[in-house]
Amino acid sequence: MTSISSLCGVIVILLYSPIAYTCAEDDKIQELSMSFTRHPQPLAAPLNDDVNFECSLNIPAERFAWHHRPVGSNKWIPLANLNNAGGKTSRHVVTFDNESKAGDYRCIAFFGISGLASDPAKLTLAMIHKFSDKADVFLEVAEGNTVPITCPVPYSEPEAIVQFYKSKVPIENTDLVNGKTMVIRNVRSADSGSYHCSVYNYITQETFTSNYKTILTVHTNLTFTFPYLTKQPQTEYTVLRGKNVTLECFGAGYPVPRVTWIRLGGSLPSKSIRSSIGLTLVHVQPADRGEYDCVWGTDNRQIKSAIILRVVEPPRVTKQPSACKFHEGGKLQLSCDVMGEPQPIIEWLINGESLMPSRTQDMIGSTLLISEVEKKHAGIVQCVASNEYGSHSGYNLLQVQPKEHVVGGKVESKPDYGTVSRHKHTRGGGRRRNKEGKKKGGAAALLLVPPNQPNVTRLSDISVMVRWSVPENKGLPIQFFKVQYREINSKLVNGKSLGNKWMTANSEIPNHVRSFEVTDLQPNHTYKFRIAAVYSNNDNKLSPNSGRFHLNRDTGIESNKMPIPLLTNTEALGPHQVLLIWQNPDKSAEIDGFYIYHRASTTAGDYLKTTVEGKDAFNMTISHLQPDTTYEFKVQSFSVDAASEFSQILREKTKKLIVEHPVQQVAAENKLRPSESNKNVSIHAIIGGVFGASIILIALAFAARFLYKRAKYKQNQESQSEGKPITNGRVMNGGVTDSKINITSNPLAGLDASEDIMQPKSGQQSSMEMTSFLNGQNNNGSNNGHNNGDAAGSDVNVTSHSESSSLRQGPLPIEQRL
Repeated sequence: MTSISSLCGVIVILLYSPIAYTCAEDDKIQELSMSFTRHPQPLAAPLNDDVNFECSLNIPAERFAWHHRPVGSNKWIPLANLNNAGGKTSRHVVTFDNESKAGDYRCIAFFGISGLASDPAKLTLAMIHKFSDKADVFLEVAEGNTVPITCPVPYSEPEAIVQFYKSKVPIENTDLVNGKTMVIRNVRSADSGSYHCSVYNYITQETFTSNYKTILTVHTNLTFTFPYLTKQPQTEYTVLRGKNVTLECFGAGYPVPRVTWIRLGGSLPSKSIRSSIGLTLVHVQPADRGEYDCVWGTDNRQIKSAIILRVVEPPRVTKQPSACKFHEGGKLQLSCDVMGEPQPIIEWLINGESLMPSRTQDMIGSTLLISEVEKKHAGIVQCVASNEYGSHSGYNLLQVQPKEHVVGGKVESKPDYGTVSRHKHTRGGGRRRNKEGKKKGGAAALLLVPPNQPNVTRLSDISVMVRWSVPENKGLPIQFFKVQYREINSKLVNGKSLGNKWMTANSEIPNHVRSFEVTDLQPNHTYKFRIAAVYSNNDNKLSPNSGRFHLNRDTGIESNKMPIPLLTNTEALGPHQVLLIWQNPDKSAEIDGFYIYHRASTTAGDYLKTTVEGKDAFNMTISHLQPDTTYEFKVQSFSVDAASEFSQILREKTKKLIVEHPVQQVAAENKLRPSESNKNVSIHAIIGGVFGASIILIALAFAARFLYKRAKYKQNQESQSEGKPITNGRVMNGGVTDSKINITSNPLAGLDASEDIMQPKSGQQSSMEMTSFLNGQNNNGSNNGHNNGDAAGSDVNVTSHSESSSLRQGPLPIEQRL
């Protein structure tokens, strides 16, 4: 999905490209031969411990320096290094006596004035939290089934070691899945009993025991039982590329049901292993991403659970910047190619110092642009790609050819004045200043409008839907959102509730989305949520915190109260729109609205979620779909405390896009006899050209005279119509409606993040159309018969209509950004 910032970046590059100086073949120089053989390694340590970082190179450096970037900061701070000697290896000792010393560390090796920076290493505070579980879990199964005993492992850095117990006796040689689930295969009555677990952090040397127990009862009096899930499956797994993972799915019943695994849109990976404990994927690769369906069943009944697999990978620079020579005062443009999931953040360095946006330099994605090259830019240039799973850099040598000027008839090099006057950098955004030093856009352009307080609704025992809105945004556009949440403890200290650290969901939520599903929560725990908006200058603002939300465990009572919508009809309204119609079978049920899910049938990606407010809503038009594509749709009703099961899935194919081709006018050929063509073609062409030019000049003269008289007449008419209402240049006379003409001098106006909606005038249909730069997945609300919502979950108020025929009256609702 293309973001606003990346589109702006493309335009900036296009503006630079006519004047930017890229490395020509003649300007290439020998590439750098030095490299790090050992980068500093990430470490976790307790407070008051001494931590040693080390880096090594393939050739000796003249000296080393170390820099530190604290947690939550983007600024690197030079550190005092007592051992400043050169060589191939450098060590730096951190006395970890304060949490402020956590963060990233890297070393810089200097060769003269040129510096090469290592990949950063993170220092993390080692810790382990206590268990927060408060209720026993009861499992009842028939003999012969496979049973999971789960340990609700608390947060631990590094990862905790789990030990299981039965009746307070340690269980040896346990069959563990993903480090926190013990599996008992072919369970017998002797396995009945009380189970619990403990966790151990080997660095802090702390051990905590779970507060609750799992009470297992194995039935020997066997009676027929439909298949059921003995553990709520985890709906999403995030796995590092190359690692192994088991997708857990535990079912039971009598007779013992069979399990089947299906991969949506494809076959299972060749190295996958199916068993009663789940589907094990070996050496996971990006091609393994997608949805995996686990089906437990007998001849009489089946139950299914969908699991999404996401594959992440550390950054990798696949193409480093070129080694080039540039001229002082000239232009510079360098690029590097990077890979990684999630998309890496790019940092540019010259001689180990981070470059920041300024009047003369910009960093657009993975491209570095400098409009005025200076001597200080000579040395080692680096492109560093980072995400939460690591860092990697590409680097090369950059030479600057000094200017030459004539003094007394001799050509001399311009003297090196060192660092020229430093330009003041604006925070993160790199906005350019005009000659008066004022920022373009004024104070309003720097306004950061935060999101409103989010609303939270329950989806399952371990997940919620967070919904929010954004006030009218007249300031900087929002690039994306992040959802943060933290658990609230019930214990009070000095009248205040203890709270854990804020956790941030991995996904960058596009700026048109207004809802997000938070998973992997703990049932019967209390949470708060907030939304972080990240703006075009890379600054951010937080919404107010949500109210305390207690995630109740599903007893089956609340979910059974929620009516399952009846999705009755889908209809393709065009190449980009599909109309959905559903029914609420229980009008008396207390529900707040509906969740609409849709995705292309040929993909294994996530469903896009749309929120429709109101219990009486019964239809919606999903807009901005791809033409000639089959989509699948399903509906779910919700309240604050629960969500219903899904409706049946209906599929609908959008209409083909009809492209009208202009009719080409074919001029008749001039047919000359072969004997005449060679003789007369030249003279005929000259005479024809002179005659044609004369006719054109005469026609232009008449046209100019005609237009002049028409303009004079129009001016007289407008002076006579003074006092009549004028809209967009047209005089309103009687019932004639004005034509809506939107004119803007800003080519990026269509990317404005505001979502204002123009109200239709009396006698007019609501006509609003938004040009989507976001892969055509945005759906905005309107007040017409078709109710559109944000395709990924923005809140939509839907007005219920008593006559279904009104859904097809009048032109289709269109949306427009103003």
